Amino acid sequence: MTARTDVDPARRNQWLFPSAARVVRPADVRTLLPIDPAVRWEQGDLLLAQVLAPIGRIDRVENVNRCEGLAFHDAELHPGSVTVVVLAPRAGTHTCIAEVPKQATELLHLHGVGGQAGLVVPGSQHTSLYRGPPTQVRVLARLGDAEGRAINTRSFGEPGDATPRAPKPDDPQLVLVVGSDMDSGKTTTARRIIYSLRAMGAPVVAGKAVGVGELAELCTMFDAGASEVFDFSALGEPVTIDLPRKRVLELFFRVFHRLRAAAGKGGFVVIELADGIWYPETRYVLEDEAVRRSAAHIVFACEGVLDAEHGLAKLERWGYAGKIRAVSGRVAGSGLLRAHLPEILGGRYPLFDALDYDALPETVASLFTGA
Repeated sequence: MTARTDVDPARRNQWLFPSAARVVRPADVRTLLPIDPAVRWEQGDLLLAQVLAPIGRIDRVENVNRCEGLAFHDAELHPGSVTVVVLAPRAGTHTCIAEVPKQATELLHLHGVGGQAGLVVPGSQHTSLYRGPPTQVRVLARLGDAEGRAINTRSFGEPGDATPRAPKPDDPQLVLVVGSDMDSGKTTTARRIIYSLRAMGAPVVAGKAVGVGELAELCTMFDAGASEVFDFSALGEPVTIDLPRKRVLELFFRVFHRLRAAAGKGGFVVIELADGIWYPETRYVLEDEAVRRSAAHIVFACEGVLDAEHGLAKLERWGYAGKIRAVSGRVAGSGLLRAHLPEILGGRYPLFDALDYDALPETVASLFTGA
């Protein structure tokens, strides 16, 4: 493609439009722009791409084209599928490292079901959990608006206040769900907290302030009973990886303020922070004094005894000792550890199994309500 081309709306309806780019409406894409090797690429740039054979690690995307609200279709990828991708890095202990190329390139790797694409660093994939080649896509064009300006998700983020402010007595209570690492059970834990508080009649809203953008996690919070869900993707960032501290804190407070207004007096705001507390972006949030003042409760999800001991000690050093309410996640799925971990931790913190919905919701809710 060598010249700007107007988009055919009928063809646009056939594209896969992934969830991490949902802040841009498909109708906003009006032109296809040629790839200029002299133009620098940035996180959030939208490209049109075609999936190449063979299909690799990412075999589907969350397609929001012709959907409303939280709805999406789990769209299977096939050789030749045409999809929008959003430039974004990746850094996952169980996945891979991927970088955003600074200059135009013909081929990219799809590394997220939200449509995130970049270049996977050779040898960075987890040797057992992320085996196999990445899914490759061929870049067809940059996406542009009606005036032919290149589209970046950051230009479409919802406006909002990012100024920290001291909590007031009538404010909803902020529950932070944090974890030892990726896949430690944070979303499962957040879902159980939401379900339990809502079952007790409390207003609950929920969201995600750092991590990798995808709709499935927000949907599971909504299904648990949250009346509103919100994340950083709605603010124009497909991921928060490698963002500077100032931008990460801006995103956190914009997510928090939006949800706090929705929860209202007597409510709860449940926010998950990915992936583990050692990740730079999560650490930026937890080390911030304004965040520490804002948080009423912390729940730590982890996988093993040493994770629990070390992670809780770190949270205590950061000033959260009086706000840690419980330990959950994968560690609490073990009957043996449920029997022994409270004693190992000196009786300081209870455990709850986030997947045990036979247990009374009052038990979990009381950790936050004091009832």
